[in-house]
Amino acid sequence: MDCGTCDSADPVQMVKPEVIDVNLTISDMAKNMLADAFGDDRSHALLVGVLSGGCSGYMYDLQIVESTDQDCQELSVDGFRVLVPKASSHLLDGIEIDYVEKLMGGGFKINNPNADSSCGCGESFS
Repeated sequence: MDCGTCDSADPVQMVKPEVIDVNLTISDMAKNMLADAFGDDRSHALLVGVLSGGCSGYMYDLQIVESTDQDCQELSVDGFRVLVPKASSHLLDGIEIDYVEKLMGGGFKINNPNADSSCGCGESFS
């Protein structure tokens, strides 16, 4: 509500990102780890999402799910069901899901050609 006595800010304009048909790859090491996690039950899916936060603006979110309420693209990558939320498709097109062994254990790593920058831990990007 504008009373006319105060300066008012311009309205915020929301831009909905374009939905892109995602193309992604999974490294051999990541496939082995996913095969262990899924076992013989391939009815579940790997949900690959993006959350706001982290030191660079966005954080990757990987989950094994039966289903999701999010509007997703469903891909079949090397025998794995992969769900990518349509709202994040422009950030995730062309990624490679990898698994790396580290001194203090291993973990999944996303190699993202769309990221302008990423933090030192590799878990967030912008």
